This record gives sequence, C-alpha cells and structure tokens, in this order.
Amino acid sequence: MKRFTLALAALLALAPSARAADPIATDPKVLAAVQGLEQTLGSEVAKRGFPGMAVAVIHDQTPLWIHSYGEADHAGGVAVSENTQFRVASITKLFTAVAIMQLRDAGLLNLDDPVQLHLTTFRLAGVPHPTVTIRELLLQLGGLPREPLGTSWQERVMPSRDQLMADLDHQEPAIPPETQWKYSNLGYAILGQLVKAVSDERFEDYVLRHIAQPLGMTHTLVNPPEDLKGIAVGYGYRQSDGARAPRAFMKMGGMYGAAGVISTAADLGRFAAFFLSEADSPVLSAATRREMLRAQAVLPDWSGGQGLGFEIRRVAGQSRIGHAGRGAGYAGRLDIDPVSKLGVIVLINADENGPTRFVDEAFSALVGPVMAASALGRPPVVADPAWSKFVGRYTNEGRDSEIVLADGRLAWQDAGFSDPAHTRIPLEPAGGNVFKFTAGALVGEKLIFDLDPAGKVVSMHAAGNTDLRK
Repeated sequence: MKRFTLALAALLALAPSARAADPIATDPKVLAAVQGLEQTLGSEVAKRGFPGMAVAVIHDQTPLWIHSYGEADHAGGVAVSENTQFRVASITKLFTAVAIMQLRDAGLLNLDDPVQLHLTTFRLAGVPHPTVTIRELLLQLGGLPREPLGTSWQERVMPSRDQLMADLDHQEPAIPPETQWKYSNLGYAILGQLVKAVSDERFEDYVLRHIAQPLGMTHTLVNPPEDLKGIAVGYGYRQSDGARAPRAFMKMGGMYGAAGVISTAADLGRFAAFFLSEADSPVLSAATRREMLRAQAVLPDWSGGQGLGFEIRRVAGQSRIGHAGRGAGYAGRLDIDPVSKLGVIVLINADENGPTRFVDEAFSALVGPVMAASALGRPPVVADPAWSKFVGRYTNEGRDSEIVLADGRLAWQDAGFSDPAHTRIPLEPAGGNVFKFTAGALVGEKLIFDLDPAGKVVSMHAAGNTDLRK
C-alpha cells in the first residue's frame, strides 16, 4: 500500500503562532453573556453532581472563553483544567472522517468506492457479500448494526482489531444501505481499519501525525495505555445517594475509529477553529472542509442531517454542526456555527446526557452578543451616490420588482409581496452598471442595468429576463 505523508514544511506551517486578542472578547455585552453562562453552568455542575467539566468557546480562530469546573479525580483531589484529558468517545468520528478525506484528496481512494476495494477482509454475512461504500459509512447510511459482535458497553468489552474483522462474516446489515439514516459505531470502526489499510500506518499514528500534531493539538492521543497519567477519571451514573462510582479505564480494542480519541477542551477548540477557518491548509483544503460540513443526508423531519462525519442539528433557526460522544464514564459535545463563527466544546468525566443542553445554552447566550459585537467592529458601509439612479420599480409582464438602497447597499426585492423587504437580496457591485446577486436562486449571477444614450436607466436584465423601468 502507498504510504500517505505530509511534507515537514506543511506541518510547520500549521504550528501554533501568536495571534492578536479577539476584540470581541472584551465587548461588554459578550463579557456579560460569558459571566452569566459561567454562573449557569456552575449551578448545573453542582445540581447534577458532576465530578468535573471543561468548557471551551472559540470565536473564529481564537479562544473566547475556556473554563473548568470540579475535579478530574475525586480521590486525588485533582482539579480539572483546560488541558485535562478526557475520553471524547464518538467525537472521535470527526477525526476518522478527516483522515478519510485526506486520503481521498491524496488520490488514494474515492468516497464511492466499495469498502472491499481497499479493505479486502470486509465481508458482511450474505451470498454474495453485501456491498457498502465509503461514503455510505461516513454518512451513517450503510445500514450496518450499531455495534460489532462481542461488544458490550455495560460489561466494558470491545473486540480486538482482528476479532472485529473476523466476526463480520456473521453480521448482516440491519437495513439495506441508503434506505434511512442509521447510527453505527461498527461503520466507523471499519473506517478506522480502512485508514490503516490505505495509509499503511497505524490509525493511532496516522491521526497524530496528520491531524493532531499539525493543528497544535499537543494533548490529544488515540488508544493510549491504561496507565496514562493526567486523564480525568471517568465516573458512572449518579446514584440515589448522590455518589458516582469511578470506572476503570476501558480499552477500545478495534473500536478506535469510532471512539478511541483522548483530548482536551483546549485541543478540541483548535480542531473547531480549524473548521471555522476559511483558509486553505495542508491538513485539509477549505473546499474539502466545506464539503464535510454540508448536509448530504437529511432527517425525515428536517430537524437536521448528516455531513461527512459531522452531524447537523437545527436549533432555534441555527445550524449547529459537530458530534456528541458518551460512554465509559465520559460525555461531551463539539459543535460549530459557521455563521456566527462560534465553536463550543463541553467535556464531562461522567456518564451523562447533559453536554448537548450545555452547548445549546452557550450558543443561546453568546450568538446574539457576538454577532452584534462583530457588526460593531466592521466599518460602516456607505452606498455609492451613483447607485441612486438604479433605485426604482421594474416590471416584466406584470411581475414587479424593486431596486432599493438598504444598509448602504443596493438590493433587489420582489414588489409583489406584502412585505417586499422579506425577499430582499443585497447586490454586490461588479463594476459600473453591473452587480451580482449575493443569495437566492441567482446567487453569483449578474444583474445588469441598461442605460439609454442620455445615461438614463431604462431596464435591467439577469438570467435571460429583462425588466423595464416603470
């Protein structure tokens, strides 16, 4: 197999560097929102009896707020810090997806390849063996059972790498591929095996060399030894007397592609910032990152969907893109919102269902103040006085539209609506009497105003249609 490597220069280009402080972090409304969030989460930690919790909020490329609560180890009295390591459970799937996309971009596989093409030991029960593609596994559309044979999260038993593959002959798909979204740890365990087969590197080494180290994630590991020092002790469910029993460290065996990563709030903040960035990178291009974040399968109720590795949730009119993880004494969630440029990470060292709620509380508290502070930091947009000649009503066989000046920009809107502003689309100047739509069905296309010899606007046209000035 080919060995997939990144140039040393590319790795060094991603090394952490000093950045100017984000002015949004000092905005009074943002500070007030952070203070309120800190108190809210602190109350929840006490009320629910969490051993410890770490929270990181990222704005664009810089940490906005990182905070820790409680203890990583009750017995040792060790406090949680931003660099306390937690098992991140299924958040691991984001790293597995990044690895697959790197190999795709390197030309070593195609997403629509059958898994068997690169992993010859992948043979599900059936004659002939059912075919599943790499894309279907990434999108949780492969129809595979949730867990491999021999897996028991209660008894804390995971199959070895070899046993995982050997048992496939006895596992049938739960449902046919592409019929509906079906979560599968087995599917991502298979993808982890596929990374190893295609790259000719152990999955653990691959993730560190090609993802964690280039992104400056210095406290991130995969399948660490049982005697790892510094990791938060995982605790079980809260009992009636309020106590939580510590859980022994759990080996992930061949499940490393689904749940093998150990990381910190600060490191996952770097990962979130990477996906909030619009810049190209030797780790993954901006185009590939956008591809991963785009919903490629939608839930039947339209409440969310699935990207390549990333899950998409619709909450209060916003898209939150990321993944949750829970098991073996830990729970967490990482979500980003590309619109507000916010990323939120919550890690808890206990079996809990709380992280999603806390992530949502952070977004609810911060999106408004952060967006307002971002707007204040931008210079005001001033309309070109020459644009006033384009303002007016236009008609095309009874369909009227309007060109207006709004917020310092020229904009198109449908005059047929009772509230035309509801349809308003800002226009981007492209030189002279040419503009471009910034949204809607014609996004990116030109809107051209036609002038008579005297310089008076007589019509406008776009996408093969001409509207006459009224």
